[in-house]
Amino acid sequence: MFQLGAPKARRCHRLGWKTVALGGRRRFNAPVLAAVLSSVVLMAPAEATVEAPPSVDVPPLRRYLTRQVPYSARFVDHGVLKVSGAGGWPHLYALRLHLGILDHLVVGLQTHWLPNQRLPQLSPEVSVAFLRMRHIEWGVHYRQTLYPSPEVDGDPKTESFPQRDHWMLSSLSWGNHWLSGGFDFGLVRARIKDPGQDPPDPDTNPSIIRWKLGGGLHLRAGTRRWGFTASMLAPQLMAELAFDVRFGLFEMRRKGGWRPSGVVYSTDRRVPQWR
Repeated sequence: MFQLGAPKARRCHRLGWKTVALGGRRRFNAPVLAAVLSSVVLMAPAEATVEAPPSVDVPPLRRYLTRQVPYSARFVDHGVLKVSGAGGWPHLYALRLHLGILDHLVVGLQTHWLPNQRLPQLSPEVSVAFLRMRHIEWGVHYRQTLYPSPEVDGDPKTESFPQRDHWMLSSLSWGNHWLSGGFDFGLVRARIKDPGQDPPDPDTNPSIIRWKLGGGLHLRAGTRRWGFTASMLAPQLMAELAFDVRFGLFEMRRKGGWRPSGVVYSTDRRVPQWR
């Protein structure tokens, strides 16, 4: 309750049993002051209204092509060029290029050139992935096994005809972090010696085309950018160890990935410990 006096009179407020003067001499009501201070301390501040930033809609294709997939031995991520070199049997060595498209299609080329060959041998390679999840992959791929030039040594047991195996395989792989491995199974088209014909002369062998069931194992160890892959196929024996490096051309995934994940280095910043 306010009392308005003369213009020169002092204004006063009636608060409880004492009067607090606003002009001239000031007197404070101790109980009232304590109550006001306690209300200030105990009163919760009003919640501030923070407007959420407008949500950015990620296109479905980009969201799909940036999901997490294994570091595959048989497939290449979208927009990534894989360059690899391999040594093994019977091709001795091979150089390969592969390009990944939309995470499900891989096109590539294989070549080798041995000293006794007049021209380098070339062969195409194609892979199609039906399923690529966080840890599991399943698909098919086509590749060839290159051979050195045939030897003409007068031995009827030695193949004197050019050989090249064509593999059409289905692959099932499981991967986690830096390790990925699985099985290959399918068909192989091979040129072998014809057991039903005798060689017309010691320097030649009759050959025949056979389709066989085949398969094998593969294992890759490395990062998203580089790694070692060991492969073995049978019954047409093929074994090799390959090293690959993968470069991002038009990929949508984040850059980097050269260092193994989950490994702590001395140059890394220490993580503060919760107490």
